[in-house]
Amino acid sequence: MERDSASLRVGVYVGEGASHSWTWFVDLMEKYAYSRLRLIQEDDFPRLAPEQDILLMSGGDTFAVARALEPPGARALEDFLQRGGLYIGSCAGAYLPLNSSKAPLDAFNFVKCRINNLTRDLPPVHQMPLKFSTRYGCDYIYHPVREDVRVRMEEDFPIWGGREVSVPLYGGPPLNLSEDIVPRAFYTGFTERTRFLTEKEIAETVYLGKVAACEKSFGKGRMVLLGPHFEHPWFPEGNDIIHQWIEWHVHPERPAVNTEMGRKPGKKKKQRVRKGVLAPQIQKDFKREISNMRIRAHAMTRQSVHWQIGAKVYEPEKIVHFVDAIWKRLEGTRSPSSGTPSKGLQEVLVEQAAECNALLKSLTSKVDSREDSEELAGEMFASLRALVVAFLGVYFNGEEIRGQ
Repeated sequence: MERDSASLRVGVYVGEGASHSWTWFVDLMEKYAYSRLRLIQEDDFPRLAPEQDILLMSGGDTFAVARALEPPGARALEDFLQRGGLYIGSCAGAYLPLNSSKAPLDAFNFVKCRINNLTRDLPPVHQMPLKFSTRYGCDYIYHPVREDVRVRMEEDFPIWGGREVSVPLYGGPPLNLSEDIVPRAFYTGFTERTRFLTEKEIAETVYLGKVAACEKSFGKGRMVLLGPHFEHPWFPEGNDIIHQWIEWHVHPERPAVNTEMGRKPGKKKKQRVRKGVLAPQIQKDFKREISNMRIRAHAMTRQSVHWQIGAKVYEPEKIVHFVDAIWKRLEGTRSPSSGTPSKGLQEVLVEQAAECNALLKSLTSKVDSREDSEELAGEMFASLRALVVAFLGVYFNGEEIRGQ
């Protein structure tokens, strides 16, 4: 696969079960000019996945992803790998292909490797109990720490070999060594930002010395599994590690280019000048809806509230993440490669924003009055995800906006 970043076809899974963290992969791809980006829903995965050069699977609800993709999705993933594709799974995306006897995960048995955070008896939890554990049959998958951890890259890794970096951990797996994987990074320590949800000694036993990132060759392709979120936009070293992994896969014989470490202090990347995706008046209307959503979302973060949606716990901060994925691109959006969308499609985008804003307004009212808001939150997050997917589809590819 001898291709440059601008020509690589990159698919990002945005369907059922994916959390807001898929937007971090989008940020990373844009940062390194991977411009042929496709946002893939669960219904389109069997058809579109094999056509990509790279597939990115973010954090979220692993069981929900597996239920949504079903065996046809697993077969499409196998076809993608056999053809030479590169799968990068972070957090839930790393759990998904691990061997499991439990449906629906048993359709995705690609990697024989055991996690080190599985237990029958949970230790005492000191904080964030809702984030601490998830049922897995008669056992629990548990997460002794959150936030920043230290990992060390293996010596033969391009550019970053032998270096220790800080990356955030939000429930991703610590993996035990296995003949089925090639370890590329190990958990080596914690930082002043690490949050211990149980005893530090337990956290050390679960993580330190365990595999934080690995890969497995599969057909002509390769699977990369990341426990921590190397793709998080606040962690440029982790971002560059993913970029180097892609370059290594695409150009195995080419010397690695230091894209992140060798910059002079204060030197920034040159930003491209972009034109607006939407017509001026429509962009004004759309921006007004997004601005109002942004104000409401930030105000709600001051509330002590959360919602259980599937197996995951959602807080108002996740609304902010989704809304900001649009907001930060409104000022400098470029014209899509296939031309500016028709006025009708642009108006649909504004209508979607208005509907989502109305749901968020109703959710804010329920939260303020301390009414049960879980069902409405699920509806609002589904609407918000659809809105972000629609906008980014236009932003990158000028794709038609689907009716919801």
